[in-house]
Amino acid sequence: MIGWAQDAAAPDTPVSLFISVDGRVVGRCLADRPREDLVREGIGHGRHGFDFTFPEGVLPALARCTVAVRREGDGAVLPGSPRALDPITAFDEDLQARLAHALAEPVDYAERDRRLVFLMKEAQRLRQAGADDAGMAPELSSRPRALVIDTVMPTAGRDAGSNAILSHVRSLQRLGYAVTFAPADMVGDATALEAEGVRCCLSPWYVTVEEVLRRHSGAFALVYLHRVDTAGRYTQLVRDTQRGARLVYSVADLHHLRTARQAEVEGRVDLAAYAEHLRFLELTAARSADAVITHSTVEAALLRRHIPAERVHVVPWAVAPNPTTAPFGQRRGLAFIGGYRHKPNVDAARYLIEAVMPAVATSGPAILCLLVGSDIPENLRALALTQPGVEVIGQVPDLASVFDGVRLTVAPLAYGAGVKGKVLDSLAAGVPCVCTPAAAEGIDLPEPLARLVADTSVGLARSIMALHQDEGLNQACSEAGLAYVAERFGEGRIDDLMRPAVERAV
Repeated sequence: MIGWAQDAAAPDTPVSLFISVDGRVVGRCLADRPREDLVREGIGHGRHGFDFTFPEGVLPALARCTVAVRREGDGAVLPGSPRALDPITAFDEDLQARLAHALAEPVDYAERDRRLVFLMKEAQRLRQAGADDAGMAPELSSRPRALVIDTVMPTAGRDAGSNAILSHVRSLQRLGYAVTFAPADMVGDATALEAEGVRCCLSPWYVTVEEVLRRHSGAFALVYLHRVDTAGRYTQLVRDTQRGARLVYSVADLHHLRTARQAEVEGRVDLAAYAEHLRFLELTAARSADAVITHSTVEAALLRRHIPAERVHVVPWAVAPNPTTAPFGQRRGLAFIGGYRHKPNVDAARYLIEAVMPAVATSGPAILCLLVGSDIPENLRALALTQPGVEVIGQVPDLASVFDGVRLTVAPLAYGAGVKGKVLDSLAAGVPCVCTPAAAEGIDLPEPLARLVADTSVGLARSIMALHQDEGLNQACSEAGLAYVAERFGEGRIDDLMRPAVERAV
């Protein structure tokens, strides 16, 4: 309890006070503490404040009481006293204001530290309660727990990496795990994941992934690390805090392979050196894991040259067939789809504008080419204006609107790694995709799609014209793509492929 008192007859003499609860004196204090508000108001020298801490147990926890403050000399009651106090049952505005006022009062260093320790202790208690309420307490689930760590919170449809991690999270759930997700930056919208029964570790309940691992030592039977950044940062701490847990490293795609190919295409010695650095990091992470997941058959073969073959598992992500219902005759042109923060996609779009579409223009009637995706740079937009028939669409809320309007898509990547989500999404829509070898790598395209893969602008143009003009070929490729997606990328098959990677943990 805080307040102030001054005796008008002796304004410079501190006033001694008695404090009573329900008529019983519980303590005394001296009104001699400095208060800046009194100084500002010109009330004496300002040292008329008091701060009384009630002895433990004198205030009833669940009942109303009356507190009185009287001057010791003559028993006079201070203005505003007595006051009825209701039990503190809600963290309402009044309580918050009183707490803020108490904390703002000038204090010495020792008292400041004491208050800070108290607040930090209470904050930690609330954070732990919040974590437990979010389902992190081990006793809240009889299922084995899996912790999935990625660099950021995934968003469905944003990119292939998000689609892959979400698919694998769902597979873990179907395989019997209670899944918890932690992004390295500890921020993001967890609404969608939590709606699927995934518990998320985010600020303010946690500050870092390290805190998640340490606070819940021994809680997880499986820890799934997505991408080399997370594997490099957390592998050792996982081993230290989750002893006996199975450690799975999902490469997403081999960054060193993509970077080495970019270095070769661009003739850059600096990138080649950086690729070697990434290669060391990725192979170190792979050797440290109990199981390594890749989406690509090509990358699996590469990894098996460096670690035991039985540790490497090819597990793509689930892709559901959703064929367009728009007839061939009502569709025109082609589309290139990608996220343009990804350097290989910018390079591919530039090659499409500068080399492929001019070759298409010399092969027959004009065909419209759409550039679809987020973060298209201004220099690429400007370049598109120089080529007739190329139109920049940018990001769309639903790719179905694109697939309903075009006869095919194209993926003219000069370099890259992993499985290309843009190719799978197109095949799942029943829209054939013309690929370079880099775009088709790791997918094992079926016939007749495999025959349309080309590594030159003229070859790509020839495949584009064939699919755009020949309805029979287009239909055959559409059916082959849909059948391939249904067979290779269904949820049941993903579970069958995921099970060997995690089975020793259950």
